[in-house]
Amino acid sequence: MILGGVEFGAGGVAAVVLGLATLVVVWRLYLGARPGDDERAAAPEDFRRASAFAHALMVGAAVLIGVGALLVLADPWGTADTTAIATVLGGPAVYLVGELVLTRADSGRIAASRIAALCCLAVLALIAFALPALVLAALALAVVLLLSLAASGWFRLPSMDVDE
Repeated sequence: MILGGVEFGAGGVAAVVLGLATLVVVWRLYLGARPGDDERAAAPEDFRRASAFAHALMVGAAVLIGVGALLVLADPWGTADTTAIATVLGGPAVYLVGELVLTRADSGRIAASRIAALCCLAVLALIAFALPALVLAALALAVVLLLSLAASGWFRLPSMDVDE
């Protein structure tokens, strides 16, 4: 593949595909988690504030995912460094935190599946220094893909009621 006059091998193509696939799956999660206009757990002003904060986190997550894909593209088979780990795993993690904030403000509940996905990303961060960047990107995609499958009804984890 030639991008900007630079030729990339199979690892580079895989890095681009994994980055785009991660963005698509996160976008799919976002579309599936849209809050309704019915009765909300938070007051309207609190919901607006939480919604603005949550959406800022989600947009920032998309940027992190894109930067992570570029870092993986730069050296797909090299061992992941701190910056690659922070962006490749941090993008999906920041998105999930934003989604948790939005869902909590909307319904007063927190989906256990999102917490489980954050835990999986944290475990990946612990072993990431031993993995090639491309493998790390594939594992991050696997986490959000499994979460998306869970959200679409293939399997469900219970939600936790966090009402005060």
